[in-house]
Amino acid sequence: MKSQLLTLVAFSPLAIYALPHHPRHHKCGKPAAYSTVTIPNFTTGILLTDIPTFSAIPLESLRTTTATFSTDSITETPTTTVTTGLPLSEIPSFTAVPAESLPTTTFSAGSTVTKGLPLSEIPSFTAVPVESLPATTFTTYTIATSTEAAYPVSSLATASQAIDATYAKATQIAFKVAAKQQCGNDDRLVLPGMPWTVANSMYNADQMVGKQCTNFDGILQTADGTKVVEWTSVTNVELVEDTKDVCKGYTNIGVGVNLKKQLKDIKSIPAYYKWDRTNTTEFRGSNVFDFITAPTPDDTKSTATSEFMLWIRNWGNQVPIGYSRGPVATFTLFGTSWKLYVGKNPGSGVTVRSMLVDENYDGEFQGDLKQWLDAMVQKGYISDNEYVTVGNAGTEIFYGNAVMNATVALDIKV
Repeated sequence: MKSQLLTLVAFSPLAIYALPHHPRHHKCGKPAAYSTVTIPNFTTGILLTDIPTFSAIPLESLRTTTATFSTDSITETPTTTVTTGLPLSEIPSFTAVPAESLPTTTFSAGSTVTKGLPLSEIPSFTAVPVESLPATTFTTYTIATSTEAAYPVSSLATASQAIDATYAKATQIAFKVAAKQQCGNDDRLVLPGMPWTVANSMYNADQMVGKQCTNFDGILQTADGTKVVEWTSVTNVELVEDTKDVCKGYTNIGVGVNLKKQLKDIKSIPAYYKWDRTNTTEFRGSNVFDFITAPTPDDTKSTATSEFMLWIRNWGNQVPIGYSRGPVATFTLFGTSWKLYVGKNPGSGVTVRSMLVDENYDGEFQGDLKQWLDAMVQKGYISDNEYVTVGNAGTEIFYGNAVMNATVALDIKV
């Protein structure tokens, strides 16, 4: 009986599947030695005599199971440490490109590149070929304490214009009003028998530290009898950071004859403006002609009016209203080129159209301003039925210490 039982254990597939099979594995280190286990005698639950039949299988037909055990091996590899600006897990994706396809960047010795933001704070960027980038030229202006020291918005070149020598030969004549200094913030001198008022109109004096004077010096006369007013602008206004962009006022010569005339009835507006400016500190301001038109003859300041400014010279990078939006039109007048800027005066709500010369006039301007206003009519900005209600020539003042000696002839002919 025992012999039969042992035979059953040795050769029966049932017995093989009944025995537990738990090979011992070790994840690291040397495996433990295996010991020999003696299988004790045992009796199955059913006697061999109770098994009616079974088929004998040749030994060589039994399936052979081979288990192979080996020790784990650990190979030490030299450690390489890579330090990056961001952990690899925080970089969502990247695309590798061949090195030969990358653009070549050349750095010259001595060049310094300063980045405004750390690279980690720039969310994305697009690379473009260097040759497709626009070329930018930077011009540096230097402060100088000399006549015509400037920070011109217009070109450093001077406007080309033929000047009538008649004005240059004007001589002083006796006049019933003596020379007068005007330093009050709204001082005005009406010149009897002449078409002009000498005005020191400092309308933002409450934001000014210092003083501006507009002085009447006398009357000149040309060989053909044309009158010219001689005047001086003396500026001593401090540069205060909070108000440096505020125009403090307007020192000017205003015309008072033949106003309230419709444009279609005006034949010409001959104008002459000559100046000699000495700036002893940085100066900001501009020499301009300023005219106002309106649908009615007595309107000088409502939002129905239109203001037109002709900028012939500027200092300190002063720019007209609407400059940030760019020019709306270009013109060729008085032998040179101009750009037109449009915007609303934030204080009055009046639309201002400013013609800024491309190349500054160098101390002298002469022209018929009716051509300028006619160009505005032709563009459709105003009608020739509108009335000219204000006309003058002068200097807008922002800040600086300066003296300007000037002569002006301005008349409206009907």
